[in-house]
Amino acid sequence: MSDQSTLLYVAGRPVRLDGEGFLCDAAQWFPEVAEALAERDGVRLGEEHWWLIEFVRNQYTTYGNPPLMRVVVAEYRKRHPDSRGSRDLYRLFPDGPVREACRYGGLPKPDWCI
Repeated sequence: MSDQSTLLYVAGRPVRLDGEGFLCDAAQWFPEVAEALAERDGVRLGEEHWWLIEFVRNQYTTYGNPPLMRVVVAEYRKRHPDSRGSRDLYRLFPDGPVREACRYGGLPKPDWCI
C-alpha cells in the first residue's frame, strides 16, 4: 500500500485520493467524483454500476460497514432473478464489486479487503 496521495480535480474542486484511489476524506464525495474515478479507470458507469454504488453506500450508512459479497449477490438476484450472481457483478467491476463500489462511492476500503 502506498502512502502517497493524489489530487483529482472534479468540477473545479480538489479531491484527495490515497495511493489506492480511495478518497482520503469521504465528505469530499459527490456523484461526479465517481464519474471522474471511473473515467480515469476507463469505466463508463451505467445503471447497474450506480445501483451497486448506491446499495453499498446505503448499507455503509445503515450498518457502518459495506455489505459482504453474499448480501450484494442476494439483493442483486432479487432485481435480476435470472442473474448468475457474482459473475454478473464481477462483469461490472472486475477488480472486486464491493471494493470498487466503495472506491467509486467515496467510502473507505473495506476492512476485509486485502
